[in-house]
Amino acid sequence: MDKIIGNSIVRLSQTDSTNNYANSQIRETDVSEGTVFLAYEQTSGRGQVANFWESEPGQNLTFSLVLYPDFIEIRRQFMLSKVVALGVYEALNKYVDLLKIKWPNDIYAGNQKLGGILIENSIMYGLLKTSVAGIGLNINQTVFRSNAPNPVSLKGLTNEHFDCDKILTEVLSGIDHFYMLLRNGEEDEINREFISKLYRLNEMHQFRAEDEIFEGMIVGVNEIGQLQIRRLDGKMLEFHFKEVEFLQNT
Repeated sequence: MDKIIGNSIVRLSQTDSTNNYANSQIRETDVSEGTVFLAYEQTSGRGQVANFWESEPGQNLTFSLVLYPDFIEIRRQFMLSKVVALGVYEALNKYVDLLKIKWPNDIYAGNQKLGGILIENSIMYGLLKTSVAGIGLNINQTVFRSNAPNPVSLKGLTNEHFDCDKILTEVLSGIDHFYMLLRNGEEDEINREFISKLYRLNEMHQFRAEDEIFEGMIVGVNEIGQLQIRRLDGKMLEFHFKEVEFLQNT
């Protein structure tokens, strides 16, 4: 099958949020699957749960892609997060060391955040109707002024300047590869790849949940996207997003 993602790229000089723009276009026009909305400058880039995404104009990649995954049940929607994260990982892994996917959908180099993903879904008859995957990747920005604790860019890690269009092409190709696997029912392969690349997998660390600090080891992610942590005493815990905090310097 021919590639789906990236056949159409809409370049915007400025927008508040590429996810907002993509969603408005879906409502107003006929947007083909795989269309990418790329912004030179985002004035109100969004992260998870109302977090702000900082990006200097023209220095990074801030874009959203439109998917129509009507073959995915609601309970399995985290498969899309896996697909997008793996596609980004596949594209960036050759440029930096220690690349990992930090659950649920951040891209980390060591203990520093290189990128983030925000997926917004609409539902119809128990299946996903439309999905807009917003992706922010730090490419050439070297100074970060927000209060984000640990941002880093490809340039900050390598001291090299990168061609954003080239990285975009590679990222879209990576996402397309894993999206095709998902469409073809290759979920086991996607799951294996995702788990193997998880940040802190099979390492003992400290976490915080409901004001309790405990030691545990990440062992996987379940079907509905909950992080699975085996506590030091052997008890298995499962967490939704924002229910558990990774503690640094442990």
